Amino acid sequence: TRGPKLFARNCATCHRFGGLDGTGRPVKDPETAADLQGFGGRQWLVGLLDPAAIRTVHYFGGTKFRDGKMARFLARDVAGFDAAQREQLRQVALALSAEAGLRSQRLADLRDAAAIAAGRALLTNGVVRCTECHPYQKPDPDATAPDLTGYGSRAWIIALVTNPRHARFYGRRNDRMPAFGDDRVLDAQAIGLIADWLRGDWYEPGREPP
Repeated sequence: TRGPKLFARNCATCHRFGGLDGTGRPVKDPETAADLQGFGGRQWLVGLLDPAAIRTVHYFGGTKFRDGKMARFLARDVAGFDAAQREQLRQVALALSAEAGLRSQRLADLRDAAAIAAGRALLTNGVVRCTECHPYQKPDPDATAPDLTGYGSRAWIIALVTNPRHARFYGRRNDRMPAFGDDRVLDAQAIGLIADWLRGDWYEPGREPP
């Protein structure tokens, strides 16, 4: 796949993939955006919702969101969660990850269908209070953070890479990320290849196609 090369050329000046450039090479520039290895997966999202991890360079540590509303909420509220609330947080992470429809998690998502359903309900009315800032399943003109509907799906990633400044994502709060599609830096095919590679949906000889 061309995905790793496209990532290395266009994304790795800010992002990393497992600490490297996507092709296995180190990057001399400082990491100023999230490491995208495993993006949308359960482990990645558990880390994103961890008060100790969100401000590391692996997530928001190199961005202006390091001191944003979400990081402050995690430090102020989530850090003090009891066991029952931590279980609700885990269900929210499962639900968000299921939005991506990752092939690598297909069986796990089927197995955990009840927890995912509970997490989806908690996205809108639970202790994590995601929809105070994020839209989910319906438009929200007052939203101040990216839409969580289809989070991490192929279509979601393509739309984000095409224009992170769109109101559905970061709007005027976008932190330096180019609009690769709208600014004609990359064509639709290239953006799709990056999305497929990040999601693990690319062809390899001997591997079952997605």
